[in-house]
Amino acid sequence: MTSTVNSSPSFEHTGIVRVQRAAVFLQATAADLTGSQRLPLLATLRAGLRMLASVVRRTAVTVRAGHRDWVQSRKQAAEDEHTWNAALKDARIMADLSRAMQGESR
Repeated sequence: MTSTVNSSPSFEHTGIVRVQRAAVFLQATAADLTGSQRLPLLATLRAGLRMLASVVRRTAVTVRAGHRDWVQSRKQAAEDEHTWNAALKDARIMADLSRAMQGESR
């Protein structure tokens, strides 16, 4: 058996983090070069990098929210499965579930 397992989920995708770091590095590099004769080109580069960083941030937020929702839905499914298995063994729970389901359809 494996003795070392990392079971803590990370809410940050390593690829997205790398892209964010690269964008910050390129922005800093462009800021250092703004004193040269290529000012319009570098200003365009900086604007593009800021836009890229913004897109990456929004994507990271969306991915985190999606992961959080997926984890929540898996927990809910496990709880539902547990309740259903208990209801199969206990008629009172099954009756409660039946009444609850009939109340929803009305």
